[in-house]
Amino acid sequence: MILFEGLNSVGSLIQPCWVFPEMSSESEIQSRPNGLSRSGWVMLGSLLLITVAYRLLASHYDFLGNTAPLMAIAFGGALLMGSRFWFVPVLLLVVSDLVLGFWHGQGGIGGYTLMSMTFYLIVGWIGGRAGQREKIWPMMWFGTLSCSVLFYVFANTYSWMMWPGYEKSLAGWWQSQTIGVPGINPPAWMFLRNALIADSIWCALAGLMFFAEKRFSRASEDLVVESA
Repeated sequence: MILFEGLNSVGSLIQPCWVFPEMSSESEIQSRPNGLSRSGWVMLGSLLLITVAYRLLASHYDFLGNTAPLMAIAFGGALLMGSRFWFVPVLLLVVSDLVLGFWHGQGGIGGYTLMSMTFYLIVGWIGGRAGQREKIWPMMWFGTLSCSVLFYVFANTYSWMMWPGYEKSLAGWWQSQTIGVPGINPPAWMFLRNALIADSIWCALAGLMFFAEKRFSRASEDLVVESA
């Protein structure tokens, strides 16, 4: 897994400044799935639900095209939830895909949806594996944006292969990755730009929430110890 090893390398280089604080004892870690307290799970679950709901809402407005942080949910959410619950963010994305297909009259599960689901699963699994190590914000951000770029390339390549509007040549493939089909959608590169911005915002919010929750939890534990 070249991507997974690369993430570990990046994480090890910048670990001292950006490591999310961990629980102070082994027994405390074991008593909390993935090191999160109840409030941490509530905050993370709320963030995932809100962003998935935003994805459903944004699909009704053209100017919000591709502003949902898909790879942040898949990779970042799985990284924070860890190897035990990495599938939860993926399941939310799959359900939202099915709902979107129903809302927009596509009906059933098409090839693009299957491709997306497979990609979500792979990304979520990698994120969950990365979550077994120390959780580092730059690792989450770098992994999310890397997966976002890969998803963009795979999705547009699929469109290039399946849509008759594209010439089946290298020039046609490049068109699918850059400008798309003029007059039908905004330029394809704008979807990538929107995705990277949305993913970065999600990672920033998730990182702040996770870091703040850990700090607050440790401060509360220190207060309890001092008062005992």
